[in-house]
Amino acid sequence: MAVGFQRVSKNPPPVRSAAFATELAQVAQTPWTEGNAIQTLENGGNYYPAMLKAMREARKTITFESYVCVDSEPTRKFTQMFVDRARDGVRVHVILDAFGCSKYGEANLQAMREAGVELHLYRPMNVLLPWRFIHRTHRRVLVADGKVGYMGGAGWAYCWDSHAENVHRWRDTQYELRGPVVAQLQDNFNDNWEEMTRKRLAGPDYYPPLAAAGKLKAQMALGSPEKLGDTLGSTYLLAFRAAQKSIVIAHAYFIPNAPLMEALLDARKRGVQVQIVIPGKHIDFPASRSVNTRYLRTLLAAGAELHEFQPTMTHGKLVIVDGHLSIAGSTNLDQRSFFINDENNLNVLDDGFSARQREMVGRDLRRSKRLERKDLNLPLSRRLQGAFCRLFEYQM
Repeated sequence: MAVGFQRVSKNPPPVRSAAFATELAQVAQTPWTEGNAIQTLENGGNYYPAMLKAMREARKTITFESYVCVDSEPTRKFTQMFVDRARDGVRVHVILDAFGCSKYGEANLQAMREAGVELHLYRPMNVLLPWRFIHRTHRRVLVADGKVGYMGGAGWAYCWDSHAENVHRWRDTQYELRGPVVAQLQDNFNDNWEEMTRKRLAGPDYYPPLAAAGKLKAQMALGSPEKLGDTLGSTYLLAFRAAQKSIVIAHAYFIPNAPLMEALLDARKRGVQVQIVIPGKHIDFPASRSVNTRYLRTLLAAGAELHEFQPTMTHGKLVIVDGHLSIAGSTNLDQRSFFINDENNLNVLDDGFSARQREMVGRDLRRSKRLERKDLNLPLSRRLQGAFCRLFEYQM
């Protein structure tokens, strides 16, 4: 596995150009598809029912991969749906990350196995190969009958349910995909399915003919650093270098490495507006804020706008460049996501889609606080925490 970004153009063409689309496809190692329809689903109160409905209507196959599922009402609903569909003759294939889903609940796992769900835990701890445990699958994949797919940043737990209305309910986003790009999402699932079973799910029940469902140009970029090296961090680097007008970043864990920081600062020197939305005091991993505060100070001094989401934890991962390129998915802006974890991102080239993403960020901004320099002064305990955690920043 190569640790580091690909060679990416220092001065790439603008994101609206055909040349940029070609270069992005090369960096992501994924071709573009045309004719897609993509619906943005804000918060679990919208995406959980949509995903359950798609599974309920499946007649042949369901594939599902997740990093985190915690025994809770939402998880039990999904478990019961897997069980019911498997008993009805639908072939159900499930990948759960052994670390992130360690609290899934043995009763849920046993119920699925007894119903005939083909279930695999991704890389459980092996005392003979402990270093393999570091590498996790952080992907989110659901595909029903090979025709409709869901991906994004969400997990399955009480905190993801509802509509981010209080500190116990998180803000997150999933995307519903229809059209040719769904086959690429199925490929994302097959990447780890083949790794674990030495078999590839194939045939029309998993890959039916997919007619155009809309007008969007999109690709599902696979993050598989052990097999492909970095594809996703390099995508962000290319996008930031190509920006001419604006970069919007709404990310839960913002710990950019040196090339990304340099690209953002260079963008500011070109007059590009840089707007960043991150979690505030309601964050599940406070150490990330202890580490990234020094980056935030540098960006603020360079003229970037920084905003903290106030009501609850915000867990989404979204980047919008020049109102045309949107990047959303499971990938955090950190080195673990680029060089260690398995991830998957949706890239879309479309003004209208980007405008809808920008409107969503705008709604979050109305519930956010704009940061000033004084807001980035940490107490001594947090500064010490940040200094210590920077020793392990590559793993964060």
